[in-house]
Amino acid sequence: RKIAKQVGMSLNNTPITNYKRSVHYGDIWNVKYLRKFKWSHLTEKVAYERRVREQKLRIEMMSAKRENAAYASLVEAGKKLDRIEERRKKKNKRGIDEADGPDTKKR
Repeated sequence: RKIAKQVGMSLNNTPITNYKRSVHYGDIWNVKYLRKFKWSHLTEKVAYERRVREQKLRIEMMSAKRENAAYASLVEAGKKLDRIEERRKKKNKRGIDEADGPDTKKR
């Protein structure tokens, strides 16, 4: 603890590097000793955030699947209605042709 406090005090607000060509030139350390902080606290938080993210993703995927299934069912229903309409048109056309056909041949 004592060493961690000293390191925190010495590194806080000091530049990461003094070399101008370095990527971290101009960046400074922000280090603070946290009393009663355990590594398990950090791992618990990371695990909790991961579980929350996975749950949100799972919910989003379920809703997307539901929307996709609803859209697919509507498309299928539309195709069925189109086929029914085509059959009706063919049937009506055939009926009209049969009615006109014998009259035209007799004349």
